[in-house]
Amino acid sequence: MRTGQEPFARLPETVRRLLLVGGRGPGLAAARDAAMAAGDGCALLADALALAVWRDAPLWPEAAAVLAARDAARAFLPPETAVLAAHVAAYAGKSVPEPYFERLAARRETAKMLAYLLTRQGKAPEDPGLAHRIACLAPMVGDFDGAIARMAALPEPLAPLGRQVAGELALFAGRAGEAAALLRRALPTPAVDKRLAEALFAGGDREGGLAALSRAVSARPFDALGLARLHDLAAGFDWRTDSLPGSVAVLVYSFNNARLLDRTLDALSRTDWTFAAGGARLTVLDNGSGDDTAALLSGWRERMAGRMDVVALPVNIGAPAARNWLAALPGTRSADFAVFFDDDALPPPDWLGRFGAAVAAQPGAGVWGAMIRGIGSPHFVQSADTHLIPTPRLQGEWGRGFDLARPWLATADDGAYGVCRPCASVTGCCHLFRAPVLADLGGFDLRFSPTQYDDLDMDLRQLLAGRPAVCQGHLRVVHAKATGAASGQGGKQYGSGFANQFKLHHKYDDGQFAAAAETAFAALAADCAAKAEILTGMGRIAPETAALWRVAEGGRVG
Repeated sequence: MRTGQEPFARLPETVRRLLLVGGRGPGLAAARDAAMAAGDGCALLADALALAVWRDAPLWPEAAAVLAARDAARAFLPPETAVLAAHVAAYAGKSVPEPYFERLAARRETAKMLAYLLTRQGKAPEDPGLAHRIACLAPMVGDFDGAIARMAALPEPLAPLGRQVAGELALFAGRAGEAAALLRRALPTPAVDKRLAEALFAGGDREGGLAALSRAVSARPFDALGLARLHDLAAGFDWRTDSLPGSVAVLVYSFNNARLLDRTLDALSRTDWTFAAGGARLTVLDNGSGDDTAALLSGWRERMAGRMDVVALPVNIGAPAARNWLAALPGTRSADFAVFFDDDALPPPDWLGRFGAAVAAQPGAGVWGAMIRGIGSPHFVQSADTHLIPTPRLQGEWGRGFDLARPWLATADDGAYGVCRPCASVTGCCHLFRAPVLADLGGFDLRFSPTQYDDLDMDLRQLLAGRPAVCQGHLRVVHAKATGAASGQGGKQYGSGFANQFKLHHKYDDGQFAAAAETAFAALAADCAAKAEILTGMGRIAPETAALWRVAEGGRVG
């Protein structure tokens, strides 16, 4: 069977970049589609990616249909795999009108949506498409028992696929032993090995998990995300904490958000400050609030026992100006590092140590960020490593200058995105700068007032200065408020965000977006190459796999 081991130097630029980003299931579909669009030169890789996408989401008829069509044109699958993929593919495009479900979706009534699908699937257990939708929805609802039972009881020939999906859902439910037992009864594929690895890690069997993940990465030599995950776990980086080498200014700004700000300050008060070698101080800017923020801050300043300062402004000056005000304070300018938190961010006590480990591992970055999870959707990544894909425009065209590759948005996260690696951007919900670098950049752009996209703009400026971002995916910060579509915002908020997005796309020309992407992807390629060499030295992957990434580093990646 083909494994997609084309040398990176011969792959088209977009394919190389999307492989470096990685993903799983629907999150890997962009790389699959790019390889397919590249034609015969990427045929073997396209076959391997089509198989990987389906193996990751084996009940997804549309993924099976892509795979079956490629196999029908040029047979490459083992016969039993081809038959099973064709069976699932037969249900592609067989959707029926569901007005009730659509009304529930419009109102975001996910529990009722899941109940509806369970009822339908009970009447048609042979339909993999219904089972796939249940598997996607159950982590959103956080109600797993019914979904696990249905997946584990799927009829033949879907039964082994159902056990794989049931095992993944059991992992989300925190039942690591049950997950491992189900996965061991599924088909032995790289996708199953990756899920089994996470179940074993969660259950305390680290060496067993590393063995399973090594098998998966060896079987998928194009899997940059899996390679990064294997490196971090084999090297113990997921446990690592280090002191930041210097003093730290911790900065928060807030407007009329006393209830959530109280939770953020409570989380920050539990910080292990010993990870700031030169000491740390917290400064909170009250951005003209009219609620109970002033009284709240007065109380917290006393409770913080001299570690916290307050800046009170008479009016709301917007997010970029508030950040700049905090950055310009003498205490910030004299610090070695400055870290911004949103007023609804809930970091763990060891956040300083996690950042210290990331700075020690990636000292040349311009900014370090965290993995963000929403408080109401703990199984999904709200923000993590974000990658820049330029979309060149025609002369004089007022179009988008880039897309953002964020494969973690496509599926629930079983642990695969817990990696520390370079990228183009990290979210401003929680990000760390070297204070002198922050001062030299000239501040956040006031054109992105009142809020949104000033953080991405800052990261683009860093990239143009040759400094990539780094996402510390082992630092998990909870966001107490929904963002984007999940926030339910509309009207003014949506209009302001759309306007700022338009400004960002037209602040830079196509050459600048290309240069920014080159900086980020060159750093990511070098990171993959270094981690592959380390894993080879540990005996976790074969030298041939590391050689693929050496080619990626040596050739032009972006």
